[in-house]
Amino acid sequence: MTRDVPPLPPSHRRPLATSWTAPAPTSTAPANPPLAPPIAMPARESVPSISPTTILDELVATVAGVRAAILASVDGFGLARSSSMSNEASHPAMLAAAIGLAHQLVLMGGGDQLRQLVVDHDGGLMLVWPIGEQRVLAVLSATTVEQRLVRSFVQARAQWLTGAAT
Repeated sequence: MTRDVPPLPPSHRRPLATSWTAPAPTSTAPANPPLAPPIAMPARESVPSISPTTILDELVATVAGVRAAILASVDGFGLARSSSMSNEASHPAMLAAAIGLAHQLVLMGGGDQLRQLVVDHDGGLMLVWPIGEQRVLAVLSATTVEQRLVRSFVQARAQWLTGAAT
């Protein structure tokens, strides 16, 4: 059973980006999407920061088929992981290498910007996205996962995942 991700209030909705990088702030209004049903947002200074670990655990709990998630820096340091993700020191380094290689493959293929890397294997899928300029997110899931829901969840929380909302 898939639980839908709560919609963003109209003031926080943006057109879907063509990349997974966080959009540049366009106003002084708070850019943090709520995790609960829409409520009046307080001034930016009083908006509590939400840890990336909390967001990754929410992703695993909310989207059917998602098993684990990890957020790393592009230089190979682990930043956060869901509680269901094993704590292996090599994982962030492998993600950094994979995202670097994927960027080069995009250029080789005539593109300019990496949107998504999908590794389809006998144990499921690994969905990998650049998050901003300095981070990479990997989501481990079943092959039956509704990728649209995962993508929407990540886009709705991109600013928190980039660290821009803290």
